[in-house]
Amino acid sequence: MVKKVDPEKWNQIVQRMKDKEKRKIMDKNVENVIKQLRDREEEGLRKYGVSTERTDLTTLQWLQHLQEELMDASVYIEKLKNEMKEIQDEMSGKSWGPEDFDSIQYHGKTKNYKQQKD
Repeated sequence: MVKKVDPEKWNQIVQRMKDKEKRKIMDKNVENVIKQLRDREEEGLRKYGVSTERTDLTTLQWLQHLQEELMDASVYIEKLKNEMKEIQDEMSGKSWGPEDFDSIQYHGKTKNYKQQKD
């Protein structure tokens, strides 16, 4: 006896299989970031009991949270840059200064972040 399958459920099963197959050929770095986001989401729910879907914060409060996170990120970047400079100095004997970081490669193109003089 053949059992009748709900077409909607069947479509969902097929879509999940297609999604799983797609993930096999996706960029492993992207997949790693997705996994980290999922882990972070779970940790946030465990730690704080809320998600970003919460409705008790105003737009300005969300912007404040974002600004604080970005300030933390800038501090982490500065720390790592200094560590890199120290390692490079030890390896090459060269002294590195801020001018060494004025022009940096971004997606294969040089961007100069130093303010241009008129």
